[in-house]
Amino acid sequence: LTLQDYALQSSSMRRSTSFMMLDASPDQISSNSLLNDTIIKGASDSTLLLITEHLPGLLGHRGDHGRFPVHIACAYGASSDFIYKCVSLYPLTVAAQDDDGRTPFHSLCKSYAKSCDDASMSWDRNAIERRMTRILWILYRKAPSAIIIEDKHGVDVVEYALEADMSMTFIRLLQDMVARVHESNAKKTANRKLMQARSQLQQKDSFCMACH
Repeated sequence: LTLQDYALQSSSMRRSTSFMMLDASPDQISSNSLLNDTIIKGASDSTLLLITEHLPGLLGHRGDHGRFPVHIACAYGASSDFIYKCVSLYPLTVAAQDDDGRTPFHSLCKSYAKSCDDASMSWDRNAIERRMTRILWILYRKAPSAIIIEDKHGVDVVEYALEADMSMTFIRLLQDMVARVHESNAKKTANRKLMQARSQLQQKDSFCMACH
């Protein structure tokens, strides 16, 4: 029984199928029908959304090479609707790193456009980048700090986007997002140091008052 077949079964049949209950853990499902494999095989958007409607737990299942479905979706040209579903139900997967240290941001910038080209989708490069931009914002709004993570090879998202020959518009958007996170982190660090200094000063003042 494939994931597609299961998703298309009637609700009454699902309730009577003991080994495919809606609340079954992903480990109870045959490895050759995991959601990651279904995405890689090019299942339609409607099929993927139907599967996740009835088996939402699969979106939080880490598959081969430590990848969640959102990693695979970002690497294999899945729709922004499906990726939004992934990160809405499991927001922590946006910052999750696979065995190579890559987040869904890396997957998107490294492989999304190439997957669309390989699949012979009838989109031009501009259409692909518009779709990637929507996905990028979906990921960024859920976990902005994840965009600055480097993989195990020390490669960041901007470098992968450059290697993928993305447009300068897309590259500049990435750079702007990365800069915002670094700026935010710098402000947090400065505020933390300020609070520590104030705390130390207050302790010193209290000690001096006690001495008098």
